[in-house]
Amino acid sequence: MSKSNEAKKKQANVVLMLTGSIACYKSCELISRLVKEGHSVRCVATEAALQFIGAATLEALSGNPLQVGMFDAKMNIDHVSLNKWADLFLVCPATANTINKLAAGLAEDLIGATFLANNFKKPFWIAPAMNEGMYLHPVTSRSIGLLRELGCFIFEVGEGRLACGDVGKGKLLEIDLIWEKMQEVLR
Repeated sequence: MSKSNEAKKKQANVVLMLTGSIACYKSCELISRLVKEGHSVRCVATEAALQFIGAATLEALSGNPLQVGMFDAKMNIDHVSLNKWADLFLVCPATANTINKLAAGLAEDLIGATFLANNFKKPFWIAPAMNEGMYLHPVTSRSIGLLRELGCFIFEVGEGRLACGDVGKGKLLEIDLIWEKMQEVLR
């Protein structure tokens, strides 16, 4: 890419939210790619996500402090400031728990509060990752449908061997496919 094309390339602010799934490790590749492309990334993680991937990893890859709690002393009204800053929100991976909480409008954590503060003025994308039973459960299906109706973009899930050893639907979509979709918006 020539220097003139690089200068024209849009540099975006991306909020990447991670929830408690083994697929968190795959999001590291996405963060790395975004930063290498010159985008700014802020990571928000649930406490459950931090059982799968460390805060130091997310901070090192993004170059920004990790945000976890709604009332972290170092941050000021996180959910509002994130919405002012971001060009795009991506929950990756999104567990059934998080998807169902978002659809119910619960703001008991930073991800839920950020979602409610968004009002779909900016893209809010969700990349599910879970066991097939949880993915196909009628409550999760209804929640995914409602989130789509509200204006969220929901990635399809992959199919194959799941973390629990089962084979079926529910895998986080391949990072290359998520990346391709992001490029449509971030260019």
